[in-house]
Amino acid sequence: MSIRLLLLEIGLFSKWRLITAIILSTILSAVSLFIIKNAVVGFINTSVVGSGMVTEFITLFGKRRVNDILYSSHWPFLLKLISFFIVFIFYFLLFYRREKRRLFFKSLNQLVTDTKKYVGSPDTKFKPVYQDKNLLQLTESINMIISKMDTLIMEERNAQRTKNELITNVSHDLRTPLTSILGYLSLITEDKYRDEVELRHYIDIAYEKSTLLHRLIQDLFEYTRVQNHQLKVKKEPLNIKEMLGQLVEHNRIEIEHRQFVCNETYCSNPLITEADGNLLIRVFENLLSNALKYGIKKKQIDICATLDNKNILVKVISYGNPIPALDLPHIFERFYQVDKSRGMHSESSGLGLAIAKSIVEIHEGEIKVESGVEKTVFSVYLKSLSQDEQSLK
Repeated sequence: MSIRLLLLEIGLFSKWRLITAIILSTILSAVSLFIIKNAVVGFINTSVVGSGMVTEFITLFGKRRVNDILYSSHWPFLLKLISFFIVFIFYFLLFYRREKRRLFFKSLNQLVTDTKKYVGSPDTKFKPVYQDKNLLQLTESINMIISKMDTLIMEERNAQRTKNELITNVSHDLRTPLTSILGYLSLITEDKYRDEVELRHYIDIAYEKSTLLHRLIQDLFEYTRVQNHQLKVKKEPLNIKEMLGQLVEHNRIEIEHRQFVCNETYCSNPLITEADGNLLIRVFENLLSNALKYGIKKKQIDICATLDNKNILVKVISYGNPIPALDLPHIFERFYQVDKSRGMHSESSGLGLAIAKSIVEIHEGEIKVESGVEKTVFSVYLKSLSQDEQSLK
């Protein structure tokens, strides 16, 4: 133990206990030196060995020189002072150890009391008021455990709330099309239609609702797999420009049917990332689908891809009603829809953007959204493979 640490710990003692220790150490030191002196003198006077040792000492150094050392120099005083100091330190350390032990058990009892209080009131926090460094470390460890437990409890509560919300939302979303399907099939079964045209109309509606129900279930299963990390991700070098070009080409009929124009703008640099193409295409299919759904002001979609530092930046831009600022932070949350605020009533699952965000994060990327009066921009950032990395792959 260093002198500095010792002084710091002594400073933790109460003033009166410190004064008492000094006084008792002084008294005991004086008494002990007195007893030791008398014992030594008695030993010399009564013991042949002691007398012989003194005689030999005087013979060796000379009687006059011994007298000078004993009576004419400062050595006897220094010897007494050093002896007193050594004995004083000995007794003081004994008092110090006893006081330290007392403080340790006092702090330990306080820790036990605080632990019992925590059991009765979990909101109670352990305060580091203990005077022993080991107990301080123990207190910090207990607080870390408590903090971890609080976090786990909070996560468990959130998971339970999420589960309840999921069940509620899924039940509502599945019940709506299912009710319509059962209603129209009931009309068909009971022959409550006027003619073949009306029968065909009922069948078409039931088919559309069945398709919607199938899509809702598919989205739900996909979202569950993504959240539970059950997706098998097979990453390999992927050309983003080729993937986006194929996406637009595959949706060309629907784009033209909706009378939209899709503009593609790609930089001249190679845009290669390491990704699972089957998963990543799901992200841009969702963004393109939303652009077709909400681009009601200007029937135009702009798809841009370029390099942004070491990332590939893909933007999908649509021109419709803006997403309200209050909705933007929640746009990627499951079941969150802003259709009504944007003047549309779509029968979507509300899981598309949540799935897209999870897939992008699986690829260590990032997805953002900006929305203004003129346009809404979804930006996807993906890691770009360098030429060296591409050659290694």
